[in-house]
Amino acid sequence: MIPAQCYLNGKFLPINEAKLSILDLGLVRGYGVFDYLRTYQRKPFHLYDHLQRLSFSAEQLGIPLPHSLGEIEQIIHQLIESQPKGEFQIKIILTGGYALDQITPENKPSIGILVYPYSPYPKELHQEGTRVISTDLQRYMPHVKSLQYAPAIISLKRARSRGADDALFINDKREILEATTSNFFAFKGDELLTPPLDEILSGVTRQVVLNLVQDDYTISTRTISYDEITTFDEAFLTSSSKEILPLIAIDEKPIGDGKVGKRTKKVAKLFEDYTRKGKWHALASYRHTSKELYDEIALSSP
Repeated sequence: MIPAQCYLNGKFLPINEAKLSILDLGLVRGYGVFDYLRTYQRKPFHLYDHLQRLSFSAEQLGIPLPHSLGEIEQIIHQLIESQPKGEFQIKIILTGGYALDQITPENKPSIGILVYPYSPYPKELHQEGTRVISTDLQRYMPHVKSLQYAPAIISLKRARSRGADDALFINDKREILEATTSNFFAFKGDELLTPPLDEILSGVTRQVVLNLVQDDYTISTRTISYDEITTFDEAFLTSSSKEILPLIAIDEKPIGDGKVGKRTKKVAKLFEDYTRKGKWHALASYRHTSKELYDEIALSSP
């Protein structure tokens, strides 16, 4: 089901009327960024943090935001309120805008916001676990949530052709980085491992999990070698759409006993309970200090 209404460059309009020029840099050069989140109880989950990350990504690519973050928040709420009951996915897309020469930004970015019904990730994958392959393809500017998703799309196609659900990016040092649209965690006993932020995107769900489990497990943020796979007791992926997704095999190598483990189930329960709170304190991942990045309209943050 597509959203009845979206927002594009100052207008609320039906999705089938939302159009960009074929000369938009997001289309002809992949020059743009986006962010994605979902609602719980019709409230955008950690909206403040996702908007801060959007701002960070735009800043890294030199794309000016056409609205303050507070104004974007108000647009999102207006779109949610225009929808019937239910939970929603939210995608904010920012491109470099129209460019006659197809490469030089004219400082007139395009911004589109979609709010559409949330489609839960398959329940059986949460119950039985998922399988992934590895890939040596790399994401461009991994700290930035850019529109350039060719490595992820290619890797997902390869994974599904091999009967897997996703793919893990492996760097030239044979270190596990992240999945195509999610972050990676592994348990060795009560030690929870996750890669450092050097070559990955700082996921909002990733940081929430780290906050939730810090009193229950020893957290080790370090490089993780591909050769360590056989020593993992459990593993899981995290993202806004997947939430806590158990991982039971990498390249047909079983994780632990090949079943969803008790620690992963505990993390999933902690996260589920947290989402039910309805009010979530902001994280520190993308806090900006430059005055121009603060909003004219106060965000509904902490």
